[in-house]
Amino acid sequence: MTRHILKIAHPILALFFLLVGNNACKDTNNSLVPYVEVNMNINPANYIELNIPGGVAYFKNEGYGGVLLVNNWGDDLNPYLAFDACCTKELSADTRVEVTENGSGYVVCPECGSTFMVFGSAGLPIKGPATRPLKQYHAISSNGRIIISN
Repeated sequence: MTRHILKIAHPILALFFLLVGNNACKDTNNSLVPYVEVNMNINPANYIELNIPGGVAYFKNEGYGGVLLVNNWGDDLNPYLAFDACCTKELSADTRVEVTENGSGYVVCPECGSTFMVFGSAGLPIKGPATRPLKQYHAISSNGRIIISN
């Protein structure tokens, strides 16, 4: 009887671990923005924009269209958020969302006019033709530094 149960259990367990292992390494962000490796180590003290709640620092030569680092003040679990600056409607590395007023928590695409909320949000579009959120990166605050990665 035990031998019969093991005969059935082994293939089921193998299939389970195969499925779990295969899905564990997938990128959960189904963004249309092309993948570009991001691995940044930032000292927030060097960027005055990050002293303002909702303030945004822009890193032009990172990610696909640049990386936006947002001071997500008030959220102890995620004190900083990071997004690719590429508009999800335009999908061009040369068309980057811009901060209209630092501390507002919003960025706007100069081409299509889409407005995205980046403060306390997942980069969701709140106005304009864009329907997909900005591509989000992992941002971890540790020992006075901010690590940004895919």
